[in-house]
Amino acid sequence: MKTYKFTTAICATLCVSTAVLANPLEQARSKDYCAADPLTEAEVSSLTVQAKDRLGESAVNRAAGALQVAGNAIAQAQKSEKSCHKAFKRGRGDFDKQLKKKTRKVSRNAGAADSDDPVIREVQQQVRDAFIADQAARLTYIELATTDLGGEDYWAQRLATAHAIELDAVNTQLLKTLLKQYDWIDGQRFGSRIASHAWILAQHADADPEFQKLALSRMEPYLATDGARQRDYAYLFDRVAVNTGGPQRYGTQPESECNDNGTLSPRLLEDPEGVDERRAALGMETMAEAMGEMAAERCRVD
Repeated sequence: MKTYKFTTAICATLCVSTAVLANPLEQARSKDYCAADPLTEAEVSSLTVQAKDRLGESAVNRAAGALQVAGNAIAQAQKSEKSCHKAFKRGRGDFDKQLKKKTRKVSRNAGAADSDDPVIREVQQQVRDAFIADQAARLTYIELATTDLGGEDYWAQRLATAHAIELDAVNTQLLKTLLKQYDWIDGQRFGSRIASHAWILAQHADADPEFQKLALSRMEPYLATDGARQRDYAYLFDRVAVNTGGPQRYGTQPESECNDNGTLSPRLLEDPEGVDERRAALGMETMAEAMGEMAAERCRVD
């Protein structure tokens, strides 16, 4: 098994601080990891540590580091520079193909920006577009799940992961901007479907739990007038609880890893015995039913 040296440009990406990296994820995506000259295992290990340590702690920068580590591993696993480039090209092609396919699928059911007020219609369109991108990214990530750690499937999956993380950051910023003007994207002004799309964006702002707390507080007053769905509120309540180290109330948040038998278990609960009663009060199915639905989507048992 050969290992290939990096070009000077790639080394620069790995060896400089975040301050001089305009977009570390884009650089990690676009680098040629298949440059010639083998590296020793110690040199590869050193570069990996530098990538993790010097790219900082933000979610986007961690994703860039993980993408670089994957690029290193794929390059090391190839027998020639030609096969190496082919693996990266095919991985990119698989990712692009799946993302386009999932985007078309989500777009068909995302509703429309249909307000007569052009200002409201513009907000509807922004939130709708962000929702479509969000859901397509997650469906692509699920579709490309793999145990491969050295070839095109690995690159496709890592690209999907990095894309979803980067998109969450973009969508979080969009929602922050909108909430400065509109308090919350509620059903009365923007339509119930767009309101739920906005909730999804808040639900996936995991890199910023304080903003999720703000979004939750903004949603709450609209529950009484059906401007926000109680089910959406329950999911965001649990998400905030989990992301700030507390127990969830409604049992909406599963553990990150599937069980060996293809099931999912809920994260820590307050008053587990009463969870289904609380869910029923909001018109939700039982926790076991919800966990089963999520497991069917996320967990694969060979």
